[in-house]
Amino acid sequence: MRRALMAVGGVAMAALVAIGVGCGSSGGSDTATTTTVGAAAEAIIKACTGKIGVIAPFAGTEATDAIQMNWARVSLDNFNRDHGTDFRVEPMDSSRGTAQVKAAARALAANEDVVGVVGPQTSNEVLAAGPIMDAAKLAYVSPSATNVSLTDGSLKGFYRVVANDSVQAPAIGRLAVDDLKGKKVVILDDADPYATGLADGVEQYVAKAGVPVTRQRISADATDYSDVITKVPADADVVVLSLSSADAGQRIVKQMNAKGREPSFIGGDALFVIERFNPVGAYVTSFTPDLRNARAGEDVVRLYKAVFGELAPFGGPAFSAMQVLATAALRTCKDGRASREGVWEALPTTKIQESVLGQDIEFTKDHELKNGRFYVYRIGPDDYQFVN
Repeated sequence: MRRALMAVGGVAMAALVAIGVGCGSSGGSDTATTTTVGAAAEAIIKACTGKIGVIAPFAGTEATDAIQMNWARVSLDNFNRDHGTDFRVEPMDSSRGTAQVKAAARALAANEDVVGVVGPQTSNEVLAAGPIMDAAKLAYVSPSATNVSLTDGSLKGFYRVVANDSVQAPAIGRLAVDDLKGKKVVILDDADPYATGLADGVEQYVAKAGVPVTRQRISADATDYSDVITKVPADADVVVLSLSSADAGQRIVKQMNAKGREPSFIGGDALFVIERFNPVGAYVTSFTPDLRNARAGEDVVRLYKAVFGELAPFGGPAFSAMQVLATAALRTCKDGRASREGVWEALPTTKIQESVLGQDIEFTKDHELKNGRFYVYRIGPDDYQFVN
Protein backbone atom coordinates (compact mmCIF):
# COMPACT_ATOMS: atom_id res chain seq x y z
CA MET A 1 0.00 0.00 0.00
CA ARG A 2 1.26 3.47 -0.83
CA ARG A 3 -1.36 5.98 0.30
CA ALA A 4 -4.96 5.05 -0.46
CA LEU A 5 -7.70 7.12 1.14
CA MET A 6 -11.29 8.06 0.49
CA ALA A 7 -12.13 11.74 0.75
CA VAL A 8 -14.26 13.04 3.60
CA GLY A 9 -15.34 16.37 5.01
CA GLY A 10 -12.54 18.51 6.45
CA VAL A 11 -14.70 19.74 9.34
CA ALA A 12 -15.46 16.21 10.50
CA MET A 13 -11.82 15.27 10.10
CA ALA A 14 -10.58 18.17 12.18
CA ALA A 15 -13.14 17.37 14.86
CA LEU A 16 -11.89 13.81 15.23
CA VAL A 17 -8.26 14.88 15.32
CA ALA A 18 -9.17 17.12 18.24
CA ILE A 19 -10.98 14.53 20.35
CA GLY A 20 -7.99 12.49 21.42
CA VAL A 21 -8.38 9.74 23.99
CA GLY A 22 -11.06 9.60 26.66
CA CYS A 23 -13.49 11.65 24.62
CA GLY A 24 -16.37 9.18 24.61
CA SER A 25 -16.13 9.00 20.84
CA SER A 26 -16.42 5.28 20.24
CA GLY A 27 -20.11 4.69 19.67
CA GLY A 28 -22.73 3.05 21.86
CA SER A 29 -22.41 1.21 25.13
CA ASP A 30 -21.93 -2.27 23.66
CA THR A 31 -18.43 -3.53 22.96
CA ALA A 32 -17.73 -3.36 19.24
CA THR A 33 -15.44 -6.37 19.15
CA THR A 34 -14.34 -9.23 21.37
CA THR A 35 -10.74 -9.32 22.54
CA THR A 36 -8.69 -12.09 24.08
CA VAL A 37 -6.80 -10.82 27.12
CA GLY A 38 -6.26 -13.65 29.62
CA ALA A 39 -7.20 -14.03 33.29
CA ALA A 40 -4.05 -12.45 34.74
CA ALA A 41 -4.61 -9.25 32.80
CA GLU A 42 -8.29 -9.07 33.77
CA ALA A 43 -7.26 -8.92 37.43
CA ILE A 44 -5.33 -5.66 37.02
CA ILE A 45 -6.98 -3.84 34.10
CA LYS A 46 -8.35 -1.03 36.24
CA ALA A 47 -4.84 0.29 36.85
CA CYS A 48 -3.22 -0.39 33.48
CA THR A 49 -1.43 2.54 31.81
CA GLY A 50 1.04 3.07 28.99
CA LYS A 51 1.45 4.92 25.69
CA ILE A 52 0.93 3.59 22.17
CA GLY A 53 2.58 5.58 19.41
CA VAL A 54 0.85 6.29 16.11
CA ILE A 55 2.96 7.19 13.06
CA ALA A 56 0.44 8.54 10.55
CA PRO A 57 -0.35 11.71 8.60
CA PHE A 58 -2.36 14.35 10.40
CA ALA A 59 -0.83 17.68 9.39
CA GLY A 60 -1.29 17.51 5.63
CA THR A 61 -3.40 19.77 3.46
CA GLU A 62 -5.94 17.19 2.29
CA ALA A 63 -9.11 16.29 4.18
CA THR A 64 -8.07 12.64 4.02
CA ASP A 65 -4.75 13.10 5.75
CA ALA A 66 -5.98 12.35 9.28
CA ILE A 67 -7.99 9.16 8.76
CA GLN A 68 -5.47 6.72 10.25
CA MET A 69 -4.68 8.94 13.21
CA ASN A 70 -8.34 9.62 13.88
CA TRP A 71 -9.35 5.99 13.91
CA ALA A 72 -6.40 4.84 15.97
CA ARG A 73 -7.57 7.40 18.54
CA VAL A 74 -11.18 6.26 18.32
CA SER A 75 -10.05 2.65 18.73
CA LEU A 76 -8.04 3.35 21.87
CA ASP A 77 -10.86 5.43 23.32
CA ASN A 78 -13.20 2.49 22.67
CA PHE A 79 -10.74 0.06 24.27
CA ASN A 80 -10.21 2.20 27.38
CA ARG A 81 -13.95 2.57 27.87
CA ASP A 82 -14.58 -1.14 27.56
CA HIS A 83 -11.66 -2.31 29.72
CA GLY A 84 -11.25 0.46 32.27
CA THR A 85 -7.68 1.08 31.14
CA ASP A 86 -5.87 4.39 30.74
CA PHE A 87 -3.73 3.88 27.65
CA ARG A 88 -2.76 7.04 25.79
CA VAL A 89 -1.87 7.92 22.21
CA GLU A 90 1.55 9.35 21.39
CA PRO A 91 0.87 10.92 17.95
CA MET A 92 3.67 11.37 15.41
CA ASP A 93 3.00 13.02 12.06
CA SER A 94 4.26 11.34 8.87
CA SER A 95 2.84 13.70 6.27
CA ARG A 96 6.29 14.85 5.12
CA GLY A 97 7.75 11.47 4.21
CA THR A 98 10.47 9.07 5.28
CA ALA A 99 12.83 11.56 6.94
CA GLN A 100 10.03 12.63 9.26
CA VAL A 101 9.06 9.01 9.86
CA LYS A 102 12.62 8.13 10.89
CA ALA A 103 12.61 11.02 13.35
CA ALA A 104 9.27 9.83 14.71
CA ALA A 105 10.61 6.31 15.17
CA ARG A 106 13.66 7.63 17.05
CA ALA A 107 11.47 9.73 19.34
CA LEU A 108 9.12 6.84 20.12
CA ALA A 109 12.01 4.44 20.68
CA ALA A 110 13.55 6.87 23.19
CA ASN A 111 10.28 7.31 25.10
CA GLU A 112 10.20 4.52 27.69
CA ASP A 113 6.46 4.97 28.22
CA VAL A 114 5.72 3.89 24.62
CA VAL A 115 4.98 0.15 24.54
CA GLY A 116 4.01 -0.29 20.87
CA VAL A 117 3.34 1.62 17.65
CA VAL A 118 0.52 1.76 15.10
CA GLY A 119 2.11 2.31 11.69
CA PRO A 120 3.97 3.32 9.68
CA GLN A 121 1.55 3.72 6.82
CA THR A 122 3.50 2.82 3.68
CA SER A 123 6.01 0.13 2.77
CA ASN A 124 8.69 2.76 2.16
CA GLU A 125 8.11 4.21 5.61
CA VAL A 126 8.24 0.79 7.26
CA LEU A 127 11.59 0.09 5.60
CA ALA A 128 12.88 3.45 6.87
CA ALA A 129 11.60 3.28 10.45
CA GLY A 130 11.56 -0.46 11.11
CA PRO A 131 15.25 -0.95 11.95
CA ILE A 132 15.09 1.92 14.45
CA MET A 133 12.14 0.40 16.30
CA ASP A 134 13.58 -3.11 16.03
CA ALA A 135 16.73 -1.95 17.80
CA ALA A 136 14.57 -0.67 20.67
CA LYS A 137 12.43 -3.85 20.72
CA LEU A 138 9.41 -1.67 20.01
CA ALA A 139 6.76 -3.66 18.11
CA TYR A 140 4.83 -1.91 15.33
CA VAL A 141 1.61 -2.90 13.56
CA SER A 142 0.91 -1.31 10.16
CA PRO A 143 -2.66 -0.81 8.94
CA SER A 144 -1.62 -0.52 5.30
CA ALA A 145 1.95 -1.49 4.32
CA THR A 146 1.57 -4.41 1.90
CA ASN A 147 4.97 -5.06 0.28
CA VAL A 148 5.71 -8.78 0.54
CA SER A 149 9.36 -8.38 1.61
CA LEU A 150 8.45 -6.63 4.86
CA THR A 151 7.84 -10.01 6.52
CA ASP A 152 10.91 -11.81 5.18
CA GLY A 153 12.37 -11.85 8.68
CA SER A 154 14.61 -8.80 8.42
CA LEU A 155 12.15 -6.65 10.42
CA LYS A 156 11.61 -8.45 13.71
CA GLY A 157 8.95 -6.22 15.24
CA PHE A 158 6.77 -5.65 12.16
CA TYR A 159 3.16 -6.89 11.94
CA ARG A 160 0.26 -5.93 9.69
CA VAL A 161 -3.51 -6.33 9.91
CA VAL A 162 -4.06 -6.42 6.14
CA ALA A 163 -3.08 -8.98 3.52
CA ASN A 164 0.14 -8.44 1.59
CA ASP A 165 0.69 -8.05 -2.13
CA SER A 166 1.18 -11.79 -2.64
CA VAL A 167 -2.58 -11.91 -2.01
CA GLN A 168 -3.41 -8.73 -3.94
CA ALA A 169 -1.45 -9.68 -7.06
CA PRO A 170 -3.39 -12.93 -7.73
CA ALA A 171 -6.66 -11.08 -7.07
CA ILE A 172 -5.75 -8.62 -9.83
CA GLY A 173 -4.43 -11.42 -12.06
CA ARG A 174 -7.64 -13.44 -11.71
CA LEU A 175 -9.71 -10.37 -12.54
CA ALA A 176 -7.59 -9.63 -15.63
CA VAL A 177 -7.37 -13.17 -16.98
CA ASP A 178 -10.35 -15.13 -15.65
CA ASP A 179 -13.08 -12.52 -15.22
CA LEU A 180 -12.25 -9.97 -17.90
CA LYS A 181 -10.86 -12.63 -20.28
CA GLY A 182 -7.87 -10.48 -21.14
CA LYS A 183 -5.97 -11.57 -24.25
CA LYS A 184 -3.09 -9.10 -23.92
CA VAL A 185 -2.24 -7.42 -20.62
CA VAL A 186 -0.09 -4.34 -20.00
CA ILE A 187 1.21 -3.45 -16.53
CA LEU A 188 2.27 0.10 -15.71
CA ASP A 189 4.27 0.62 -12.53
CA ASP A 190 6.44 3.30 -10.93
CA ALA A 191 9.61 3.17 -8.86
CA ASP A 192 7.93 2.86 -5.46
CA PRO A 193 8.64 -0.52 -3.73
CA TYR A 194 4.92 -1.08 -3.29
CA ALA A 195 4.22 -0.51 -6.98
CA THR A 196 7.10 -2.62 -8.28
CA GLY A 197 6.44 -5.48 -5.87
CA LEU A 198 2.78 -5.63 -6.80
CA ALA A 199 3.60 -5.43 -10.51
CA ASP A 200 6.03 -8.34 -10.15
CA GLY A 201 3.30 -10.51 -8.68
CA VAL A 202 0.69 -9.59 -11.29
CA GLU A 203 3.17 -10.17 -14.11
CA GLN A 204 4.01 -13.63 -12.78
CA TYR A 205 0.35 -14.59 -12.46
CA VAL A 206 -0.60 -13.42 -15.96
CA ALA A 207 2.44 -15.03 -17.59
CA LYS A 208 1.79 -18.32 -15.81
CA ALA A 209 -1.77 -18.24 -17.18
CA GLY A 210 -0.28 -18.13 -20.69
CA VAL A 211 -1.53 -14.62 -21.48
CA PRO A 212 0.91 -12.22 -23.22
CA VAL A 213 1.98 -9.50 -20.79
CA THR A 214 4.23 -6.46 -21.18
CA ARG A 215 5.34 -3.93 -18.60
CA GLN A 216 6.36 -0.30 -18.56
CA ARG A 217 7.94 1.83 -15.83
CA ILE A 218 6.45 5.32 -15.61
CA SER A 219 7.00 8.45 -13.54
CA ALA A 220 4.19 9.07 -11.08
CA ASP A 221 4.94 12.79 -11.26
CA ALA A 222 4.58 13.15 -15.03
CA THR A 223 1.69 15.13 -16.47
CA ASP A 224 1.92 13.95 -20.08
CA TYR A 225 1.93 10.20 -20.72
CA SER A 226 1.89 10.31 -24.52
CA ASP A 227 5.14 8.36 -24.76
CA VAL A 228 3.79 5.68 -22.43
CA ILE A 229 0.52 5.36 -24.31
CA THR A 230 2.35 5.05 -27.63
CA LYS A 231 4.17 1.99 -26.31
CA VAL A 232 0.99 0.26 -25.13
CA PRO A 233 0.05 -2.29 -27.84
CA ALA A 234 -3.06 -1.25 -29.73
CA ASP A 235 -4.68 -4.63 -29.05
CA ALA A 236 -4.03 -4.61 -25.30
CA ASP A 237 -7.40 -5.19 -23.70
CA VAL A 238 -6.43 -4.96 -20.01
CA VAL A 239 -4.16 -2.33 -18.44
CA VAL A 240 -3.09 -2.87 -14.83
CA LEU A 241 -2.14 0.32 -12.98
CA SER A 242 0.30 -0.78 -10.28
CA LEU A 243 1.02 2.76 -9.16
CA SER A 244 1.70 4.62 -5.94
CA SER A 245 -0.31 7.66 -7.05
CA ALA A 246 -4.05 7.82 -7.67
CA ASP A 247 -3.56 11.09 -9.54
CA ALA A 248 -1.15 9.43 -11.98
CA GLY A 249 -3.65 6.64 -12.57
CA GLN A 250 -6.40 9.13 -13.29
CA ARG A 251 -4.21 11.04 -15.77
CA ILE A 252 -3.22 7.88 -17.64
CA VAL A 253 -6.80 6.68 -18.04
CA LYS A 254 -8.03 10.08 -19.20
CA GLN A 255 -5.21 10.47 -21.72
CA MET A 256 -5.66 6.95 -23.09
CA ASN A 257 -9.41 7.48 -23.45
CA ALA A 258 -8.77 10.81 -25.21
CA LYS A 259 -6.73 8.91 -27.80
CA GLY A 260 -9.56 6.43 -28.35
CA ARG A 261 -7.93 3.70 -26.25
CA GLU A 262 -10.47 2.01 -23.98
CA PRO A 263 -9.09 -1.20 -22.48
CA SER A 264 -10.30 -2.44 -19.10
CA PHE A 265 -8.35 -0.71 -16.36
CA ILE A 266 -7.47 -2.33 -13.02
CA GLY A 267 -5.92 -0.27 -10.23
CA GLY A 268 -4.13 -1.53 -7.14
CA ASP A 269 -5.24 -0.49 -3.66
CA ALA A 270 -3.23 2.75 -3.77
CA LEU A 271 -5.76 3.97 -6.36
CA PHE A 272 -8.71 3.32 -4.05
CA VAL A 273 -9.44 7.04 -3.71
CA ILE A 274 -12.85 7.90 -5.12
CA GLU A 275 -12.27 11.64 -5.50
CA ARG A 276 -8.90 11.14 -7.23
CA PHE A 277 -9.34 7.91 -9.20
CA ASN A 278 -12.86 7.57 -10.56
CA PRO A 279 -13.00 6.48 -14.24
CA VAL A 280 -16.40 4.79 -14.58
CA GLY A 281 -16.06 1.12 -15.42
CA ALA A 282 -12.51 0.73 -14.09
CA TYR A 283 -11.73 -1.73 -11.31
CA VAL A 284 -9.78 -1.21 -8.11
CA THR A 285 -8.76 -3.42 -5.20
CA SER A 286 -8.93 -2.78 -1.46
CA PHE A 287 -7.58 -4.62 1.57
CA THR A 288 -10.81 -4.11 3.54
CA PRO A 289 -14.48 -4.77 2.88
CA ASP A 290 -16.96 -1.93 2.58
CA LEU A 291 -17.33 -0.98 6.25
CA ARG A 292 -20.69 0.59 5.56
CA ASN A 293 -22.09 -2.93 5.09
CA ALA A 294 -19.98 -4.68 7.72
CA ARG A 295 -21.74 -6.93 10.22
CA ALA A 296 -18.96 -6.91 12.81
CA GLY A 297 -18.40 -3.94 15.10
CA GLU A 298 -21.73 -2.28 14.30
CA ASP A 299 -21.39 0.40 16.97
CA VAL A 300 -18.03 1.51 15.61
CA VAL A 301 -19.24 1.38 12.03
CA ARG A 302 -22.28 3.50 12.93
CA LEU A 303 -19.95 6.16 14.30
CA TYR A 304 -17.74 5.80 11.25
CA LYS A 305 -20.66 6.39 8.88
CA ALA A 306 -22.08 9.23 10.95
CA VAL A 307 -18.80 11.16 10.90
CA PHE A 308 -17.32 10.25 7.53
CA GLY A 309 -20.23 9.06 5.41
CA GLU A 310 -18.04 7.69 2.63
CA LEU A 311 -16.09 4.45 2.45
CA ALA A 312 -12.63 5.06 3.90
CA PRO A 313 -10.44 1.95 3.77
CA PHE A 314 -7.82 3.16 6.23
CA GLY A 315 -10.35 3.46 9.06
CA GLY A 316 -10.96 -0.22 9.80
CA PRO A 317 -7.31 -1.34 9.66
CA ALA A 318 -6.14 1.59 11.81
CA PHE A 319 -8.86 0.80 14.35
CA SER A 320 -7.80 -2.87 14.36
CA ALA A 321 -4.05 -2.18 14.53
CA MET A 322 -4.59 -0.09 17.66
CA GLN A 323 -6.93 -2.67 19.13
CA VAL A 324 -4.45 -5.51 18.74
CA LEU A 325 -1.66 -3.45 20.35
CA ALA A 326 -3.87 -2.39 23.27
CA THR A 327 -4.94 -6.01 23.76
CA ALA A 328 -1.32 -7.17 23.83
CA ALA A 329 -0.46 -4.39 26.29
CA LEU A 330 -3.33 -5.37 28.56
CA ARG A 331 -2.26 -9.02 28.54
CA THR A 332 1.18 -8.11 29.85
CA CYS A 333 0.32 -5.32 32.27
CA LYS A 334 2.15 -5.60 35.61
CA ASP A 335 2.03 -3.32 38.64
CA GLY A 336 -0.36 -1.03 36.81
CA ARG A 337 1.78 -0.53 33.71
CA ALA A 338 2.13 -2.21 30.34
CA SER A 339 5.66 -2.93 29.16
CA ARG A 340 7.38 -2.65 25.82
CA GLU A 341 9.05 -6.03 26.31
CA GLY A 342 5.73 -7.60 27.22
CA VAL A 343 4.03 -6.31 24.07
CA TRP A 344 6.94 -7.57 21.95
CA GLU A 345 6.45 -11.06 23.41
CA ALA A 346 2.62 -11.04 23.46
CA LEU A 347 1.81 -9.89 19.93
CA PRO A 348 2.42 -13.23 18.17
CA THR A 349 -0.35 -14.87 20.22
CA THR A 350 -2.74 -11.93 20.51
CA LYS A 351 -6.11 -12.44 18.81
CA ILE A 352 -9.08 -10.16 18.12
CA GLN A 353 -12.33 -12.01 17.51
CA GLU A 354 -14.97 -10.58 15.14
CA SER A 355 -12.99 -7.47 14.28
CA VAL A 356 -14.42 -4.53 12.37
CA LEU A 357 -12.60 -5.93 9.32
CA GLY A 358 -15.10 -8.77 9.22
CA GLN A 359 -12.67 -11.47 10.34
CA ASP A 360 -10.65 -12.57 13.35
CA ILE A 361 -7.27 -10.91 13.62
CA GLU A 362 -4.40 -13.21 14.47
CA PHE A 363 -0.91 -13.55 13.08
CA THR A 364 1.08 -16.22 11.31
CA LYS A 365 4.62 -17.07 12.44
CA ASP A 366 5.79 -14.51 9.86
CA HIS A 367 3.63 -11.78 11.45
CA GLU A 368 1.16 -11.78 8.57
CA LEU A 369 -2.61 -11.56 9.02
CA LYS A 370 -4.06 -15.07 8.93
CA ASN A 371 -6.57 -15.57 6.11
CA GLY A 372 -6.15 -12.03 4.80
CA ARG A 373 -7.73 -11.18 1.46
CA PHE A 374 -8.24 -8.37 -1.04
CA TYR A 375 -11.60 -7.15 -2.31
CA VAL A 376 -12.43 -6.06 -5.86
CA TYR A 377 -14.63 -3.04 -6.67
CA ARG A 378 -15.92 -1.58 -9.93
CA ILE A 379 -16.18 2.18 -10.21
CA GLY A 380 -19.69 3.41 -10.82
CA PRO A 381 -20.95 6.93 -11.60
CA ASP A 382 -20.57 8.11 -8.00
CA ASP A 383 -19.24 5.27 -5.87
CA TYR A 384 -17.31 2.01 -5.77
CA GLN A 385 -19.45 -1.08 -6.32
CA PHE A 386 -18.40 -4.32 -4.64
CA VAL A 387 -17.61 -7.15 -7.10
CA ASN A 388 -16.06 -9.91 -4.98
